[in-house]
Amino acid sequence: MMDKRRQKLIDDIKYAIEDKNTEEEILTTAVNLIDQFSAGYNWTGFYMLRDGILEVGPYIGPETPHKKIELNKGICGAAASQKRTIIVDDVNADPRFLACSINTRSELVVPLMDGDLCLGEIDIDSNQPSFFNPEDGEMLQAVATLIVERLKAIK
Repeated sequence: MMDKRRQKLIDDIKYAIEDKNTEEEILTTAVNLIDQFSAGYNWTGFYMLRDGILEVGPYIGPETPHKKIELNKGICGAAASQKRTIIVDDVNADPRFLACSINTRSELVVPLMDGDLCLGEIDIDSNQPSFFNPEDGEMLQAVATLIVERLKAIK
């Protein structure tokens, strides 16, 4: 059972993106709402899969040196390749981690899945260790489903 605060974010995103007609509008609207969910989110953004490479999309947070990420590189590449949500409690203990900020301590990556096809992903970093829990993953999986449905509707 999703708590009311998480369900409100899902509902808010569903309503906010229903009239958006470009990928940029949909992702920018969603990233703003997701980032507002928690002060512990220090980098919130999207990577979209283009020609087999994850390319940074709309995001909120410090400038990232990782504008493009190959599949199987970093936690983002792992989530897209494995087509599953990944929560890392301590990025410094995970050899896959590609540092965007020296302050990042934990990360949550949720793929945007259209059936078996990964379209991209939601990526959130926190400067606090062990910040994310399974409920955060479930919430963002629901958000990812809404985003994929809206992206498909505008194609």
